Amino acid sequence: MRNGIPSLGALQAFEAAARHESFAKAAQELALSSGAISRSINELEALFAVTLFRRERQRVYLTDPGARYAARVRIHLEHLRRDTVQLVRQSREISLDIAIGVTFSAQWLIPRLKGFYARYPHIRLHLLGRDQPLFFNDSNFDAALYFGRAVWPGMQGRCLLNDDELLLVCAPAVMAGQGRLPLEAIARLPRISLRDIPNAWRDWGLSAGLAAEDDGIDHRFEMYVMAINAALEGLGVALLPRSLIWRELRQGRLCQAHPVTLPNPDFIYCVYPDHTALNEAFRLFEAWLLEAVQAYQQEVNAQRQGPRLPGARP
Repeated sequence: MRNGIPSLGALQAFEAAARHESFAKAAQELALSSGAISRSINELEALFAVTLFRRERQRVYLTDPGARYAARVRIHLEHLRRDTVQLVRQSREISLDIAIGVTFSAQWLIPRLKGFYARYPHIRLHLLGRDQPLFFNDSNFDAALYFGRAVWPGMQGRCLLNDDELLLVCAPAVMAGQGRLPLEAIARLPRISLRDIPNAWRDWGLSAGLAAEDDGIDHRFEMYVMAINAALEGLGVALLPRSLIWRELRQGRLCQAHPVTLPNPDFIYCVYPDHTALNEAFRLFEAWLLEAVQAYQQEVNAQRQGPRLPGARP
């Protein structure tokens, strides 16, 4: 015993014997002999000057002090076991720091991460919320996912999605049971606009034949997630990327209010600095990401081939 603490082996022998109230069963569990278990118990009792078990014929019974001590030992052994498992798991895990737009992370990536972790449980993604290119400049990340119009200079990477669309959407209550909103109704509704696509309403109006109104924007937001929630709350109609509202459309929480759509001027990119190029964990993540994008595009194509609103763009 060092520093007043018995050996781990003796405590394990005592805990097993206390749980079974049998030296033989404890020996079987720990792959030891009954004599080894008995010697460990005798050593503990001698060290503590406390009787832990009553021996009666061929049986052993915990004394009250023995039962109280066994309960405490069991708790500490369980903590030790959990700490050991966590240490081993952490030593085997590989982490990737992914810089990503907050909305794209919440609306597109996170809903799919369960599939990634099921395939690669040893890889952990640390998602770093970023919403403006300026915030990526320190390069303290393994990869970045963002809406943009080009791969950043000095970075390797690829475009993941280049056929996204801006859809005119609103909450079901705004639709009031209609299959689509007529242009005169849209003109009367509050409009939701985004910092990153300031000309979207003008361009949509030209495509749909809706007269432009410079003062027609009632709600302006800096981030997509704000505009999405504004639309969900019925504050008006919004032009939003399909990729960011696919779940809300599928769940019926948002409705496409009019068939005219616009190409999203921003594509989705995955880029990474040079130090990531040979990172095997990132290569696995990138391959999974490409599969996820392909599955998403197949889902969108299936929706496009289904029943369409009159006048919808092919």
